[in-house]
Amino acid sequence: MPSPMSRRSLIKLGGGLLTAGTLAACGSGSSSGSGTVTYWAAFTGSDVERYFKKNFIDTFNKSTKSVQVRMDVKQLQTLGKLTDTAVAAGRGPDVVYSDGPSSALSFAKSSNTVPLDSYAKKYGWQDKFLPWAWEASKVDGKLYSVPVGYGSVVLYYNPAVFKKNGWAVPKSLAEFEDICTAAKAKGMIPVGAGNSGYTAQSEWYLTAFLNAAAGPQALYEALTGKRPWDDKVFVDAITLYKQQIDKGWWGGAPDRYFTNTDTDMFTGLAQGKVAMYITGTWSFASADSFFTGDQKWEWAPLPSLSDTVKPGVFPLAIGTALSVNARAKNPAGAAEFIDSMIADPQDMLDYLAATGTNPAPLKFDQSAYPPSTDDRVARLYQTIQQSTNLGYASWCFMPPKSDTYLYTEFDKVITGSMKPAEYCKGLQKTFADELAAGSVPSPFEPTS
Repeated sequence: MPSPMSRRSLIKLGGGLLTAGTLAACGSGSSSGSGTVTYWAAFTGSDVERYFKKNFIDTFNKSTKSVQVRMDVKQLQTLGKLTDTAVAAGRGPDVVYSDGPSSALSFAKSSNTVPLDSYAKKYGWQDKFLPWAWEASKVDGKLYSVPVGYGSVVLYYNPAVFKKNGWAVPKSLAEFEDICTAAKAKGMIPVGAGNSGYTAQSEWYLTAFLNAAAGPQALYEALTGKRPWDDKVFVDAITLYKQQIDKGWWGGAPDRYFTNTDTDMFTGLAQGKVAMYITGTWSFASADSFFTGDQKWEWAPLPSLSDTVKPGVFPLAIGTALSVNARAKNPAGAAEFIDSMIADPQDMLDYLAATGTNPAPLKFDQSAYPPSTDDRVARLYQTIQQSTNLGYASWCFMPPKSDTYLYTEFDKVITGSMKPAEYCKGLQKTFADELAAGSVPSPFEPTS
C-alpha cells in the first residue's frame, strides 16, 4: 500500500517525492463532512500514486455514494511526523497512517484511535490475514490497526560477482565469514552497511543480526519479558557484530559506517565493490535502478550467524498500518474504506506486480500472482508464507523507546565508547519500563 515501510524506504527516494502543502492547509477528520473520509498518503513515485488513486481511491468512490474518500498526498519523509502531530492535537485524517504496530500502539494507548473489532467481525478480517500479523495488530486484546503492507530483511547479492569469485550464497556463520574474509582481501566491502543521513538504518542490520545470531526463540522470550535483553545470548550476538565491524566487514571500516549511505551500498553491489548487502524487501521496487544492462540482483534468506540458529530466518515487519481516528465523524465509512483495500487479495497482488509495493499480510493463493510479477518478488512472498522460520523486525515488535534506543545507542558500540554488555543492559532497562506500561506489541510465537 502507499508509503510501504516509509521510515526505511524514504532515504533512497531522493527528490522524486510528491508534496501536498503544509499541515495547516491539510484537511482533518474533525472538519470533514459525515459522508467524506479523509486519508493522508505518500508514494515512492508518480506512477505508484496514479495506480493507487485509480485502483483504490477512484474505484472505492465509484462503488458507493454514501462515503467518498478524499486523499491528500504528503511527502514521504514527513508523513509519519505530520500524522503524529495532527492526531495528538485532536486533528488529522479519519484514516490514520502508522509505520507498524509499535506506532499504532502509541495512538491506541493515547485514545486517539478506536477499537476495530466490530468492523473486523462485520468484514471477516481475521480470516483474511496471516495469524502473526493479526496478533501484532492488537492492543490489550483489541484490534486497533489493519496492516496493509509487510516485508522482511534479506541478503542481496550480485550473481555475476558471486560466480566470478566462486562463491555460493552463505547459509552458516562459517560460510558467511569465509566470503567476508575473501571479499576484504580483494579490497571489497564484504557487507554493505552505514547510517549516513538516516540513523535508524542501523536497525536493519541489528534486526538481521539478532534474528540470525540470537534467534527467533530468544527474541520471542525477550519481547514477552521472559528473558532479559542483557542475557548472554544477546550480549554474545552484539559482541560478535562489533568484532565483525572492527574487522571492516560491515561498511568497510567503523569510521566509514558513519559516511556510507544506502545508495552507496546498492551502487557498490551493482559495481562489484560490495559483496553482500543485508536490507529490507522494500528495496525490491528500487534495486533495478542500480543495475544496468544485463546485470541483475538477487536475494537469499539470511544465513545463520550462530550454531544454534537455523539458517534462513525471515524477520517479519508490518511497514504500513491503518487505524480510525477517534475524532472521525464517520468511523464506519473509514472502516469501509480500509476494508476495500484488503477485501480482495488479488487487488494486492496486482498492485505488487504493477508497482513492486509490499502487499498486505493476507493469505494469498500461491497460484494467484499475475504473470507480470517479478519472479524474485513473488518467490519472496511465497517462501515466507511456506516458512516456519519467522523472526521479528525491531520496528514492528519492539516498543517505540526501546527501538529508538536500539539504533541510536548502537553508534556508541561502533565507536567503542560503550561495551556490548552495557548496551544490552541499557536496552533491558528501557524495555522493562515499556513492558510494565503495556506498550509492547504482541509477538507471534515462533514455530521453528
